[in-house]
This record gives sequence, structure tokens and C-alpha cells, in this order.
Amino acid sequence: MKSARIALVAGASTLLVATLGGCAAFQSLTPNVASDIFASKTDFTPAATAAFGSPIWLPDDATTIRVDYDKNAGAAILTYTSKKHFAPGTCTASAPVPKPPIADSWWPVDTVPASAVSCPGGWSAFLLGDQVYAAKGKPAS
Repeated sequence: MKSARIALVAGASTLLVATLGGCAAFQSLTPNVASDIFASKTDFTPAATAAFGSPIWLPDDATTIRVDYDKNAGAAILTYTSKKHFAPGTCTASAPVPKPPIADSWWPVDTVPASAVSCPGGWSAFLLGDQVYAAKGKPAS
């Protein structure tokens, strides 16, 4: 019985080390990328979003705002839930579907629509139901 416990603890420890090692490996490949999650647009303040620019096109009902951004290059991806989708008068021009400049597991791969819209600040966005996905490349030099 004691050897079974030791084997179980050893197995769990190995799994933990492998998992943490995988996270560290991913972070070493993307050293300048940071992530944030905001409960609502109220939390999405200019001070909190200074590293990637506060998208003025988010509607008031935006919730669960998730963003990944490159702290040096200004590139970013974000997603949020909203029934209104965009602030009135923004994001109206057609645009190509953005290619994410940063990779994350929450960005859709197989279900991307055929077109997107252009939003202020260099963002392009598309909808999947009431979920909005947007990407912003690094600014032109």
C-alpha cells in the first residue's frame, strides 16, 4: 500500500513538473506577450489598456473581455461577448478577416467567417454569434 502511494505521488509530481515546464517553454517563445481578462467594459480603462490602446469601439454591454498583447510591438488580439457587438457608428467598413498576430487557444481556427469589419485604431473584427474577435497588427513604422 505504501509503494502505491509513493508511485501515485511520484506520478502526480512528474505531471506537475511537465505541465509547468510546458508553460515555461511557451512563455520563453513569446517573452513580450501578456494577457488580461476584464469582467466588463467598465474595467477596460485607458490605464489598464495602455500597452495595446483602448479600443473605443467596444460597446457598453461588452463582458468577459479577453486580450493578449505584445508589450513591445503593439500587436494584440481580443475577444468579448456582446449583444450590441460594436459601439454605434464604429466598425462599419468591410475588411478582410484578420490573421492573429499572437496565438492563443481561444482564437477560432475552423469557424472563421468569410469577412470582417475594420474598426478604429487599426483593429479588424468578426462575429461568431454574440462573440466578437478582433486583431490588431503592430503599428507601421
